[in-house]
Amino acid sequence: MKTTIILITTIIFTSGFLFGQTNGKLSTILDSLVKGDQKWRELGRKIDNGEIDTIEMKTANQNMLLTDSLDFLIVRNIFHQYGFPNYELVGQTSSHNFWLIVQHMDKHPTFQDSVLTKMKIEVDKGKSSSLDYAYLVDRVNVNTKRSQIYGTQMLLNKDSTSYEPKPLIDPDKVDERRKSVGLQPIKEYIKIMNERYIGTLKKK
Repeated sequence: MKTTIILITTIIFTSGFLFGQTNGKLSTILDSLVKGDQKWRELGRKIDNGEIDTIEMKTANQNMLLTDSLDFLIVRNIFHQYGFPNYELVGQTSSHNFWLIVQHMDKHPTFQDSVLTKMKIEVDKGKSSSLDYAYLVDRVNVNTKRSQIYGTQMLLNKDSTSYEPKPLIDPDKVDERRKSVGLQPIKEYIKIMNERYIGTLKKK
């Protein structure tokens, strides 16, 4: 019941607040959404790494999923009204924040793909990040059971000793494709992933 009330309230708030939206207000909304998006993901990482033990992973995951569900309602309305919020509309930071929220909408791959199409137009005009675009391309491909292009989506190997790319087309040329959008070589990326989640690797 509580969740239903929150959802209804969010729909009403979003519909009214976005009507006649100014660029500054839209930017503020996106920046605020990302704070909630990152809060539970960062907390989950710290729990998994053994940095904190005052909250269970189950609780963090439940709050993350609820946050994602509420965020979807908002970003969908924003997208329907504005298309992909580019640099001119909301600035680079807030444009990136919109992308980041969409990146986490894995339960809605059709929506992610729609955003990807509009984002490509802005990338070609220099009004959106080609690097962010590459991540979303891979995310959509993974979520629709296709091989990724840039190798941005990772999983632990069989021995849980290192991260490795999820299925990837033409792996021998992945570094060429990564360089074209401003990504570092795949070996460097894997090293960064391993260092960032070193606590998880040690536990496993």
